[in-house]
Amino acid sequence: MPRLALLPIGAFLIWCYVCQQWYVCNIKQKCNGESPEIESVTDSLSTGDTAAAQPAENTYALGFKWNSEIPEPGPGYDEFVNSKVNSLPEGQLFEIVGKYYGDESTPEGSSNMGLARAGQVKKLFEGKVDENLIVVTSRQIGTSSPEALKNGYLDAIDINYKEAPKGDEVEIIEVENRISILFPYGSSTKEANPQVDEYLDKLAERLSKTDETVSITGHTDASGTEDFNYKLALDRARHIQAILVAKGISADRIQIASKGEKQPVASNDTEEGRRQNRRVELVLNEKQ
Repeated sequence: MPRLALLPIGAFLIWCYVCQQWYVCNIKQKCNGESPEIESVTDSLSTGDTAAAQPAENTYALGFKWNSEIPEPGPGYDEFVNSKVNSLPEGQLFEIVGKYYGDESTPEGSSNMGLARAGQVKKLFEGKVDENLIVVTSRQIGTSSPEALKNGYLDAIDINYKEAPKGDEVEIIEVENRISILFPYGSSTKEANPQVDEYLDKLAERLSKTDETVSITGHTDASGTEDFNYKLALDRARHIQAILVAKGISADRIQIASKGEKQPVASNDTEEGRRQNRRVELVLNEKQ
């Protein structure tokens, strides 16, 4: 073939090479010699797909994936279990508190994700702790889960030791803007209790300085009929409402409701569990 006939072919090949280099350098902004296919994989790994390719590692002795009630042992699991068992004071209750966020689903057969988690952890201590001393309860730690936690693991269990309370004792549990007041059996009033009086004084003082509103919801254990428990829980909520109004908080800033026996935070199979369920929950909300 004459040399002049090769010139158009050579020019075409040079033109293709120049176009390819222009595309890689100017469009892809890559001039390091990597192929577009390799670069595209590198790009995907560096812009957010790393979490999917490398799942978060459980760094807790007992961790939970978001929206799951199944505990997963992590580093130090055996030491964690043994220390909790060996440190239990004689005669005290072994309280397992399952924590959860409000946007996690409710497993079948449980009233919330926290209670389901506590029930699963209870199984880990069977044969190690007297079953009569174990109490499972739950506690909501937020309305919605931080986005970062949804691909990782949660520290969703607390284990506490506590004296077995008497049935007529009143207790206050406060977690952020959520407060629970535990009531004696069958009672719709707080009884004469300096601790509760002092707390409601401080709460009224706080509300007088803010625009917050209060949602008050009454709850009961499973003793009695459903209708009776609904009314009893409503009476408990109304009682707390009346105290706050008497302390100067406008009634239109307070909403009340009753859930009766429908939303237990603990098992009704034990006296301590039933005590945890006899409660009024107060939630402080920012004014909309």
